[in-house]
Amino acid sequence: MPTLSELFNLDPKVERLALMPRMRGSLGSDYGVSPEMQNSVMFEGKKGFMPDVIAPKVLYDFIRAIKAPGRAARGEVLDEEEALNTALNMFGGGLATSGGVPAGSLGMGARVGGKTVRELLYGDKPNLTPAEKSAITKLEKELKIPAVSRREEMRAGGQTIATPTPGFSTIGEIAFNPENLVGKVLVPLFGDTSAIGKDVSQIRGIPLTKPVTQQGGFLYPTVKSNVAEEIGYASEPTAAANKIKNFEKFADDDVLGVFLAGGPRSIDFSHHQAQGLVRQLDAIQPSVKAINNFDRSLRNFSVVKKDPEGKSIKTYPFKNLSTSIISPDMEILMSQRTTKDFTPGQLRTAISQLMYKDEFRKQGFPIYDDALEAFVDPRLQKGYMGQMIFEAIPGRGIQTPSYSHQSYSAGIPGRNPKTLQTKSGNLGAPAELLFPQLYAKNRAAGKSDDATFSSMIKSHQGEKFTEEALDPLMQFLYSR
Repeated sequence: MPTLSELFNLDPKVERLALMPRMRGSLGSDYGVSPEMQNSVMFEGKKGFMPDVIAPKVLYDFIRAIKAPGRAARGEVLDEEEALNTALNMFGGGLATSGGVPAGSLGMGARVGGKTVRELLYGDKPNLTPAEKSAITKLEKELKIPAVSRREEMRAGGQTIATPTPGFSTIGEIAFNPENLVGKVLVPLFGDTSAIGKDVSQIRGIPLTKPVTQQGGFLYPTVKSNVAEEIGYASEPTAAANKIKNFEKFADDDVLGVFLAGGPRSIDFSHHQAQGLVRQLDAIQPSVKAINNFDRSLRNFSVVKKDPEGKSIKTYPFKNLSTSIISPDMEILMSQRTTKDFTPGQLRTAISQLMYKDEFRKQGFPIYDDALEAFVDPRLQKGYMGQMIFEAIPGRGIQTPSYSHQSYSAGIPGRNPKTLQTKSGNLGAPAELLFPQLYAKNRAAGKSDDATFSSMIKSHQGEKFTEEALDPLMQFLYSR
């Protein structure tokens, strides 16, 4: 097998072009490459592949300085894989997408966690679609950004580490008897899909500067201290006060608070997602330019609100924000310090939504979906409700739970929390089965089911569950 020195000094008569190994015959074999070299071990098994022209002195020097410091001087061997990877690294993967390189070499340049980009993304899949090939080229290009490279090295084979929160305990999940819904007024309680009970210290191989505590919504009423204090739910003070008024509208009846699960990204408002993303920055270390770009985008982040006349207006609540995303002060603002311009939940939402964008992922910011996976409870399905049901206690005002929640400080009174379960133990049922009258009314008016679901999230409603509604619900619960 040839040494590095031999590879770059084959024949003084060879013109030293800036070329790496090409397909046999792509330049012809009349450049003076010896038959011995063409048949060398280095290219054994690479059908139709040979070094028509070997790289110039500047490339040799580059490899010595960057790829394999000191190896050429020691006469060490360059094996076939390293030679190919060096070639593709040098040309940013561009050579791999040209017609002159075998398809199998695509993504063989940069290595992440000991794997080529192709292996990392698609394993040993033999044939790739154009979109998959494009994804390989795209990631190889992005890996030239140091923060992206650091992030992907940690993510390659990395695990999420979540350990039980010290001192945390619940009463467990007790099944609710669907027959007990009949005659009760059901009031929807919108909540995010976050899990509860663990401290997450690492997300997909990336360590956090400080663990993030899971304090999910739907199991919040089962926390032992909340059970003892008869606190069924929690929210920000204004939202909690409005929901209590919603309960009191039906005070002449028995009222049940019924959990309504949002989509996975509803978690943006709570502390989980924003903290999980921001606390990865210290390990990934995006560039100063990238951080400045993010800070600028946060200040320019717009929110649409209704003015006193009901008209939609675009506002910029963070335009006066002087704190950087990497400043310790940002953590304080994300907790429960409301300013004159915005609430912590609004700030957390903005941060999460910005990091969701491809623009910032390409600059080396954390991967949004990795954090989402670390904090979302996979049992919660969008559009379902009843994953948690508790008895409302009209007449009581906002409570202050002894269980401190990092997102929500105002407790809503409630007792006897239970979960609506299917035969197989899955949670909840489609919202239309618990609010059949509302759905039927809106369908007759030409409204979509998505619009009805959205109205349940945004407005304060209630519906008395009837005997007629029980049979369809029971059929659903006991058929699954």
